[in-house]
Formats: sequence, C-alpha cells, structure tokens
Amino acid sequence: MSFLKPILLQICLFLFFKFSIDEANDNNQLEYLSHSCSTNKTFPPNTTYESNLHTLLTSFSSVAATAEFYNTTFSGGDATGETIYGMFMCRGDIKSQKCQNCIEMATQKIALSCPNSKEAIIWYHECMVRYSNRSFFSTVDEWPRPKYISHHETSSITTEGSYGWLLATTLNDAIAEAAKSANANKKFATKHVSLGGFQNVYTLVQCTPDLSSQDCSKCLNDVMKDIPICCLGTDGGMVLYPSCNLMFGLHRFYSDANLPINWYQLPKPFVGKPLSEYDSILASWLQ
Repeated sequence: MSFLKPILLQICLFLFFKFSIDEANDNNQLEYLSHSCSTNKTFPPNTTYESNLHTLLTSFSSVAATAEFYNTTFSGGDATGETIYGMFMCRGDIKSQKCQNCIEMATQKIALSCPNSKEAIIWYHECMVRYSNRSFFSTVDEWPRPKYISHHETSSITTEGSYGWLLATTLNDAIAEAAKSANANKKFATKHVSLGGFQNVYTLVQCTPDLSSQDCSKCLNDVMKDIPICCLGTDGGMVLYPSCNLMFGLHRFYSDANLPINWYQLPKPFVGKPLSEYDSILASWLQ
C-alpha cells in the first residue's frame, strides 16, 4: 500500500492549495464601496475608547464565522463616555466564509481610514461595519447615503410594462417581503422580473434585522425616493443607508455571484436634472 502514499500526498497538497487559492480569490472579489468617519467627534490616542474600539473590531471577524448580523456594546474601563456600540451585517445571500472575509477586511480598513473617529461606517458590496459612541440599535439611520450607478442608459421610465415601471413594482414587492420576513435574523429579499426576451431586471433589498417591520419598510421606501433622482434611466443602481440598502441591475449580482457590472459613485451632493423633470416619475413611484 506504500505506493498510495505519494498519491494521497498529492491529493492533500492539491486540496490545500485549492482552498488557499479559493480563499484568496474570495478576498480579491470583495468590493469596497465607501466609508464615512466623524470629524467632529474624535478621541485622542492611548485612551480607553481606543482600547475598547480595538477590542470591538477584533471580535467582529471571529463572530462573523457563524453570524451574518451582530450588534453589541462594549464599555470596558472605568471612564465615562467610553462606551462603544458596534454592528456588522453581511449581504443576505453570500456564503459564511465570504462574510467572514468581508468583515475582517472591513474592520481593518475602517481602523486605518478612521483612526481617531468616535463614529464611522464602511460599506463593501458584500458587508457593512459601523460603530459609534451613541446607541443606534433598532433605529432608522439614513445618513450618510452613498449612491452608485452603472454607466449604461435606458429609456421608457414610467410607461406601464416598461423597464422603470417594472423596476418600481418589483422593488415594492421585494420591500414588502424583506420587511415582513419571518426570519428574525434576516430582513432581506431578492426579486427579478422579465423585461421580455432574455432580459431580466434583478433587485435586492436589505435592512438591519434589529429594525421593526415598520421601520424596515420606512427605510427602504425612503431609499426608493432616492432612485428617481440618482439612478433612474441607468441599467443599474445602488443606494446605501446605514440601516438599509437597495440595489438593482439588468445583470444578476446576487446569490454569491460576482458583480458583473462597473459601479460609479455619484458625487456628493449629486447634481442631476432639475427636480421638476422628475415630478411625474416621483409621483408614479410614490403612489
């Protein structure tokens, strides 16, 4: 049986390198989107707050091995005002390993990008991490709100059966499903609809699970109000709030699929067409 040892060794080496390559590919495929740091609320180095923040962020990557969403409070030390509230959430369709990889990368990047901020948030396409010295749990937060579009333009916005009309109705259905989710740990939904032929439009919506059904619905419906102003007329859009997010596109980008389109962040603030040009579109979306 000794002749089997080289074969078994080769198999073990193959599996080891395959796992290493797959893990590296997962990390390479994670897509950073945006971050925001408080500039008016900061802390000096070598303080209790800095120590608490380091402990909080370090704990996130290990918790993410078994959880898609997590929020916690850390108040180590005797100093007052040093309590930190932290949260992470992975996109509802990605696998646990990619979730953990994303949280690990996000915590590292936010620590480097916001070294002295008492409040910060970072988004990847696959996850979100935030912390603050104020409690934000079970609360709808809608700022900051980065927006992204793909560069291709579409037409036929409000005509029944057109792309824009089908997008709005599909998003409404997805919002209702996510808000009323029976899963207490996930307020998430994806929907798609055929535009005719072989073309579909895909949608994804998600709230942090600590929100009530009513607050989740409110948050996502507020995101819907941003779509006509920032993203309608393109074949893909994404609006991110701290408490919820919404994405759509003509290419499937969920179910752990790689993002097949290029996203471009809109400037802050976004300067688009005059709002008067969107009146009819807004009216049709908000009915």
